[in-house]
Amino acid sequence: MHIAVFGGGIAGLMSAISLGQYGHHSSIYERVWESHEAGMGFILLQEASACLDTFGVRPSGMPLNRYCCRDARGTVLHSQSMPAGALGVRRRELIESLVNALPASGFITVNCALDGIEFDSCGTVAAARLDTGDFVHADIYVGADGMRSRTRHALFPHWPSCPSQVHEITGLVHSVDMALWAGNEFNKFHAAGGGIALGVVPVDPDHVVWYLQFDSQRFTPSGQGPEALLDFVDRMVGEWAAPVPDLLAMTDSSQVYLWRPVDADMVPRFHQDNLVLVGDAAHPLLPFTSQGVCSAICDAVTLADLIGGNNDTTHALSCYSAQRREKCCAYIQEGRKLKERFLMPLSADSLLLPIAD
Repeated sequence: MHIAVFGGGIAGLMSAISLGQYGHHSSIYERVWESHEAGMGFILLQEASACLDTFGVRPSGMPLNRYCCRDARGTVLHSQSMPAGALGVRRRELIESLVNALPASGFITVNCALDGIEFDSCGTVAAARLDTGDFVHADIYVGADGMRSRTRHALFPHWPSCPSQVHEITGLVHSVDMALWAGNEFNKFHAAGGGIALGVVPVDPDHVVWYLQFDSQRFTPSGQGPEALLDFVDRMVGEWAAPVPDLLAMTDSSQVYLWRPVDADMVPRFHQDNLVLVGDAAHPLLPFTSQGVCSAICDAVTLADLIGGNNDTTHALSCYSAQRREKCCAYIQEGRKLKERFLMPLSADSLLLPIAD
């Protein structure tokens, strides 16, 4: 079968790789390739690592053994073991590993995005229209186009979603000393009053990723450019305990990005006839869960395993939808609980590891 994949991020690339093992040919359409660096890095959990390993994808990263919750003075308030097999990984490293694992039959077209989907009278996709004016015809259409997915909107144009109250600014620091300080720990500094926290994740022996989570109703950057964002972070946490001031001083302002997550209920299903959603397009998760990347990888592998050589693709997609919706519903609810804890003053509950199980 010919598969059209909209979105060349982790969900889209993994879909093409896993479908390729069954002999299906994928064409990937990606809007802005450079946007892959914006995510900087993330925590990769063991389930996702096992899926990647099946396809020979083994991104380098830093094993994360412990989680340390600190206050603004640097005092450790709580420490616990990380889930077995957790890794801090650079997004760029994983993307490159996935691109290298693509089957020879697959190809990526960049600087183009989905503009619209044309359905026939039975609700089957007849063609997809790109913003270049070209039309794409395929047997199956995979929407892997992120949290503001046009494929999801085509299926559920009136499905409600709203911006999350908590926004996130991310940055990357190249420093052996900072990586040595982080070691094999995931550290998170919290303000006593709640609503602001800084996480630090080592992603290789030379780099750490930091991210500032903040209540957008209480705190607002003065601008949207990288320098304004870094200045905002410095104003919020620049006087916190070491190594936070040095971490920010070492940050290249051009490598600072703002994320505005969305908060949406689970859509009724992840497919319609020959159109299917994976990753954030199917289930945008709040960042507190640390399950976004892992769920995208597991979506793609589950999808491919169910389609396999199955001639009844509609049934296969229905099974995929049921299995992955059940798994991800819990993540949405847990993400909202974690968000509410974050917005409140620091308490025993908000000290716990911020990963949805």
